[in-house]
Amino acid sequence: MDSKRLAVLSGGYIGPLSGNAVLAMIPVLKTEFGAGADEILVSITFFMLPFAFFNLFSGSLSDVYGRRKIINIGFLTYSGGCILCALSPDLSSFYMARSIQGFGFAFVNPVLLAVLGDLTPACERGKVMGYFGAFTTAGIATGPMIAGLITPYDWRWMFVLVAVLALAVNVWIGTACPVSRKDPEALRHLRGNIRLAVATKAVITLCALGFLTFLCYMGALGFLSDHLSLPPLSMDEGTIGLLIGMSGVAGMVAAPLGGRLVDAKGRTFTAAAGFLVVALSMYLLRLSDGTASFTVSLLVLGTGTAFIWASLLTITVEIIPHLKGTVSSVFNSTRFFGYSLAPLVFAPIYSLGDFDSVLLVGLALTVLALPIVALIHIQLKASQDARTSSS
Repeated sequence: MDSKRLAVLSGGYIGPLSGNAVLAMIPVLKTEFGAGADEILVSITFFMLPFAFFNLFSGSLSDVYGRRKIINIGFLTYSGGCILCALSPDLSSFYMARSIQGFGFAFVNPVLLAVLGDLTPACERGKVMGYFGAFTTAGIATGPMIAGLITPYDWRWMFVLVAVLALAVNVWIGTACPVSRKDPEALRHLRGNIRLAVATKAVITLCALGFLTFLCYMGALGFLSDHLSLPPLSMDEGTIGLLIGMSGVAGMVAAPLGGRLVDAKGRTFTAAAGFLVVALSMYLLRLSDGTASFTVSLLVLGTGTAFIWASLLTITVEIIPHLKGTVSSVFNSTRFFGYSLAPLVFAPIYSLGDFDSVLLVGLALTVLALPIVALIHIQLKASQDARTSSS
């Protein structure tokens, strides 16, 4: 792996590091802010809504002003939000700081994906997107783990640590990967580019798959922490952090394998396999009643999710080749809306039912994704045939 791509991949690690850390902090933050688990989980929504919304524009803006400049603005804003989280005296301030974090990282994540598309030939894209998924999942995995270790001392230090790491990675990208790709005419076409992307049927289908993947994933993980902390399980913060991190550990290992599967067997084959594995994990989580069984179930969940992202991220930078940044923005915006809305969608289900009810709904949505995978397979084949005939 060359230094340019390694710098970009490291950038993909930072956002999920603090985003998912809150999952292991729920018991402590409930006491700190005098709130319920559902109120603490809403902080994920405060992070993800601005993140998802501004994702829609950042990739296209990087086509105009250059990838590096947009990434720099994003990392500086994200780091400032981390510091404000650490200084938050109450839940309202914490919500606001989380929104600033999300706004900042919205100008990082889709631009990194576009940069990888610029740097990588088509024959290696599955593998490289698999590595991007691995680094992103590493953030998901190590965030709760690190938070679980730091929280007994002071939860605020977690956000200080993330701020320092974000600034360090920002400097690294500036020195090792100074990608600058400007198009002075692109600003005039910004709205048209976005319209073209959202008018493309395969892009809409791709976005639906991304939305469902994160909705199901966060529906399961979002309420797992509270479920594990309550009787009869009554697990401590460290154990909860380690268990939640298991899905990320599996993703770190499985994402490169998923990327190779994408290159060898195809984009939609890998996506379908991933959704089947996620469905299996939902069933296994319903049967879990101890540390060992939860560990196995979460490893399966992380593996399936990693396969899905390796496939979908590869399709993202190929579906409209001359609009990588724009399609990346639209896709990331939509899929992260699924992430941000998961606590709101599943909170009533969890409150009125239990964790098993959340898993049943997640299982149904995962199965629903399979015919959508078949649809995008047909759409991609039709698009490829059209390009072949026109050439």
